[in-house]
Amino acid sequence: MKIAFIAPDDLSTLIFCKTFTQILNEEYKADVFTISPVEMYREELKSVKSTHIDISMKRWISPFYDLLYLIRLIKILRKKRFDYVVTFTTKPNIYGVIAAKIAGVPNVTIAVRGLGQIFTSTHGVKQKIIHILVKYLYSFSCSLADKVWFTNKNDLSYFTTFGIVKSHKTFLTKNAVNLTQFCMEAVSQDVRKNLKRELEISEENKVVIMVARLIWSKGIKEYVESAKILSDKIPLLKFLLVAPVEKESAEAVPLSCIKEAEQDSNLIWLGFRKDVVDLYAISDLSVLPSYYKEGGYPRALLEAMALEKPVISSDSEDCKGPVEDGINGYIVESKNSQALSEAIYKVFESDDRRLNFGSNSLKKMKTDFDDQLVVRTVITNIL
Repeated sequence: MKIAFIAPDDLSTLIFCKTFTQILNEEYKADVFTISPVEMYREELKSVKSTHIDISMKRWISPFYDLLYLIRLIKILRKKRFDYVVTFTTKPNIYGVIAAKIAGVPNVTIAVRGLGQIFTSTHGVKQKIIHILVKYLYSFSCSLADKVWFTNKNDLSYFTTFGIVKSHKTFLTKNAVNLTQFCMEAVSQDVRKNLKRELEISEENKVVIMVARLIWSKGIKEYVESAKILSDKIPLLKFLLVAPVEKESAEAVPLSCIKEAEQDSNLIWLGFRKDVVDLYAISDLSVLPSYYKEGGYPRALLEAMALEKPVISSDSEDCKGPVEDGINGYIVESKNSQALSEAIYKVFESDDRRLNFGSNSLKKMKTDFDDQLVVRTVITNIL
């Protein structure tokens, strides 16, 4: 059996494909390939049990480069003669499926892991045209695919309601995280001490973290404003923002806003970081006040939960899946900075409550979001 996973970038390959490749190699003796651009995680990709094929892809819509991407995929898939292809996220879900069918791959599965910015906002003529185009292309690729895998019941409902996919092709799971990679035991005390020293975080400080892209719909405004609101109430509370710059996005947050917030509060903007596991380990709370079209169970919450952290989510149906209000954190009204700041304050009112929330987060991860369990479910659906 020969199987290929097509992802939009090397980080996505690590996130989405690593456990698949391990199980398929060890338990199914499959010949596994991964296909994606390679940019910043070349060394890390060596831990993935697959033959990796580097392919260039433009993230944003670009007809010329999209056509090149499609042609390159067709050539690769024809040459390798795969039995199965699994695609992740919008461009691979469209062009990867078309390429696979042209190349004669008999079994193709689409993985819809959130619908993203295109489905978040349709304001303006350009956005509406792009929305309609992507919706049509998704409908076409779903008609070609054999299976369509969702991690968000709302996305599944949207696709079936609007006729983008036939319901008999679909299946639904939760999102999942590698619990051997994301755990407190994976981060040594020395690493934690050195990281706190680097960020000038003392033992007296408590730390809130938000991991996201630097776009408004992730809830950046609400997070920044909460940092300002709580700077006087809890002076020793630090707010880490791990968010790479989004230069080409219409929703990009101006860096001037972030720099101003750093001056006015205890916000520390870290930009892009590879060491997110370590950053979760030195944090006490993770928040994601997003109204973006997340995949139902955002990794920015799940990863922190795996490291025994309480979490706060917006009440967006696409975001709040991992959170049980009052059990492992809080769910707050979307686009409401005051509500977010009050929930953060409440977490730090009681150490017992905070630690209990964190313990419940880890229990929930082990029962519901262990990728060893979810990946095996997916494999039985697609093979």
